[in-house]
Amino acid sequence: MDDDDEPEMGSRDGHETLLPSLTLSVLGGLAALEEGLQPLPRGMTPLPLDPPPLGPPPAGPPPIALRRAALGTEAPVAPPAITPDAPDAAKAEPAEPPRTRAARTNDVIGGRYIVEGQLGRGGMGRVMRVRHQVLGKAFALKLIKAPIATDPRIREMFYREARLASALTHEHICSIVDFGQDPSFGLFMVMELLDGQTAHSKLRQGGRMAPKVACDIMWQVCDAVRFIHGRAIIHGDIKSENIFLVRTTGARRIAKVLDFGLARPDLGRGTGTIDGTPEYLAPERIAGGASASAATDIYALGIVFYELLVGRLPFTGDMETVFKKHLDEPVPVPSTMIDEPLDERADQIVARATAKNPAERHPDVAGLMYELRTLMNMLGMETGRRRGGAGGEGRERRELDHRGKAAIEVFGAAPLPMASCDPAGKVRIANQAFLDFLGCAGDAAGIELRDSGLLEVCPTLLTDLAAVSTKRTSVKRVLQLSEGGGALVEAAIVMSPAPSTSEVTAGEVHILLHPLRHVAPT
Repeated sequence: MDDDDEPEMGSRDGHETLLPSLTLSVLGGLAALEEGLQPLPRGMTPLPLDPPPLGPPPAGPPPIALRRAALGTEAPVAPPAITPDAPDAAKAEPAEPPRTRAARTNDVIGGRYIVEGQLGRGGMGRVMRVRHQVLGKAFALKLIKAPIATDPRIREMFYREARLASALTHEHICSIVDFGQDPSFGLFMVMELLDGQTAHSKLRQGGRMAPKVACDIMWQVCDAVRFIHGRAIIHGDIKSENIFLVRTTGARRIAKVLDFGLARPDLGRGTGTIDGTPEYLAPERIAGGASASAATDIYALGIVFYELLVGRLPFTGDMETVFKKHLDEPVPVPSTMIDEPLDERADQIVARATAKNPAERHPDVAGLMYELRTLMNMLGMETGRRRGGAGGEGRERRELDHRGKAAIEVFGAAPLPMASCDPAGKVRIANQAFLDFLGCAGDAAGIELRDSGLLEVCPTLLTDLAAVSTKRTSVKRVLQLSEGGGALVEAAIVMSPAPSTSEVTAGEVHILLHPLRHVAPT
């Protein structure tokens, strides 16, 4: 009996429990399989069927990168075993994969997970509710369909991506806690059990979301995507079905990003695949088969934001129609598609994120969050991580206010000039020492460094700011400043990207001026 013959088990009415990829992502197009699924070099065997234990890699040859990571670096994975050339062995027929059957209630998977019921079924297989025999803790276990799991390329992809996803720990990413192969049931992956529903289901049941709710969900999703991009990982299939809204006992809404492209099959369309869901695919992926990138994830985030605000996708229909609209038509302006007022900043965020030209989109997810934070501030919302229930909310808010005021006082009174500005040199905040250095009075907001005297002593300033923002590396320059009477002071100007975890200055450049020494007049 295969998976399709298995009778449906009971599911919970009224909401879902973790079910990634309810609908199989459509695969078709050109060359995504070039990203690491090339044939192994002669003399190397495929990855073993059973995954190696997580932890430090064993001693031996350096890892071989099987996938070109998305941000210009490569994500190392466990190396294939290197064996001497063996012509006779190479001619041998591959071993017959073990037959698998569908899991039923009370079956034990992986020698430790007792099946309690089915949570759902998707294109890749089924998701079961299981309980660890020793820990007694419930998890969601995803079984990959046998026809898919027996494909050597899919197995290799499964283990590679599972190792990658299991190493990610973030508040807004669904945790992968275990994976492997059961001789009776095939490939499986174990995830934290989440109670709630996907954003897709919520939209289908209740229609569009209020702007504040949409912004709150988007902020959390963007925070997760920024985290994985910072580790040279691209999601590649961001959509409302892969955003899970967790039910909590308090008032807080928690969003979790699901499904990092684990074991998606090649359906044989063309020489390779464009892996993703048509309604969220960036034009460059459709037109030229471009690989998934940070820019294509940002495009998908823009589509999701539109979907949350309007209640439906901008482009629908058959695949050919959807592809043509992505290529030729701008995403409709959200405020024109609903019958209630919507801040124009929401329209601007969607328009920029879904620009046809990748170069016209936000430079990174931090840049998108910078604009989203502005919109949320206008709506009277807080950003960043929030904790606690109703009982401690007032006390926590007072503590946060106290810490915030203390930080402002220390920053404002610091003797060294400090500021934060956007990549174009527009100052958002600066301390008094920085204002004094520039000879400015009043509020720092709105000062353009291109119009200040700083550009005279540091002609590369604007170029440096752009480089810091793009390359995410610090730039240091040594300046000579006049004290009058021929006396000079040598000073360092340090420009650094705001940390990716910054809640207020994400996407900005921090500036610090530090005197080094007096220079005797010549």
